[in-house]
Amino acid sequence: MNNDIDEAQLENLLRGISPAQASPALRQRVDEELKLDMSWLSTRRQSRRLPRWVTSASWAAMGAAAAIAIMSYMPQQQGSAGALASVTPAEAPVVTTSHELDDVRDSGVYHSRNRGNEKRALVISRELQTWVDPRYAAETTMDIQSQPQLFLPASFR
Repeated sequence: MNNDIDEAQLENLLRGISPAQASPALRQRVDEELKLDMSWLSTRRQSRRLPRWVTSASWAAMGAAAAIAIMSYMPQQQGSAGALASVTPAEAPVVTTSHELDDVRDSGVYHSRNRGNEKRALVISRELQTWVDPRYAAETTMDIQSQPQLFLPASFR
């Protein structure tokens, strides 16, 4: 038996072959897969929304810009600079400061390799500052609370 086929016969044989039709179930599965894969190509363009704070910040910035523009075109008042310069030492604001120690909390002794033994304490205090303007009898008070943690060296014998 001769298995040698020349090229012309092979070409004629291949030209006569046609592919078989795909089954309807296979077509349906392929269509569904393509629809899933192509879902990101939708023609409807999604609108991109900015976060809410960007809109609020934009309005605030436009308001600030408008205020600066208006203030730059307003005529300068001569009285305000002269009023500050004409304040005598008797009319200067009076500032008083007082410190109050509220509580001291002992946090115990800690043993560290780097710094050695140390005792830690939490100091709770407040500072009251009062400004009094004698011209208008206006009084402003500021209450500053602080809680610093102190590190004190401790030695044992």
